[in-house]
Amino acid sequence: NLITGTRYMNVTGMLPFEDEVADYVKRTNNHVLYRVTPVYKGNNLVAEGVKMEGYSVEDKGRGVCFNVFVYNVQPKITIDYATGKSSLSGDKSENSSVSDRKNSYSSARKKVSKVQRYILNTNTKKFHLPSCSSVNDTLIKNRKSFKGDREKLIKEGYEPCKRCNP
Repeated sequence: NLITGTRYMNVTGMLPFEDEVADYVKRTNNHVLYRVTPVYKGNNLVAEGVKMEGYSVEDKGRGVCFNVFVYNVQPKITIDYATGKSSLSGDKSENSSVSDRKNSYSSARKKVSKVQRYILNTNTKKFHLPSCSSVNDTLIKNRKSFKGDREKLIKEGYEPCKRCNP
């Protein structure tokens, strides 16, 4: 199924979860139950967002486990979800409900980003997103998988990679 979605929804909201699933399957050859469901309000032509769910089967969710809502928004753009029309923010057509959605999305994204999967380099004390090309440059003996809060890693003395900027 296809829906009309913004680049921001896809790249900022969905891609980190898609990468997590792809990396897990590639690394373990295990199975993941994965579902993305568009969510519409009333008779709107454009989805408010999507519900994304992922659960790794063989390890009962230890490798992949998420259930998130990703808002269909785009910074600086006002979307009329009922008609599908859009305009630059600041135009007369902008309304507070779209601004509220943007604020909700930012808030939800911050909450979601607290629990993330990272690959640690225990030698250099850098941490990376699983999809970062620097992970391939890390010796296997120095790699460690971590799922949790970014701030916890920083408190433990790890620094974010400058390439993937996790």
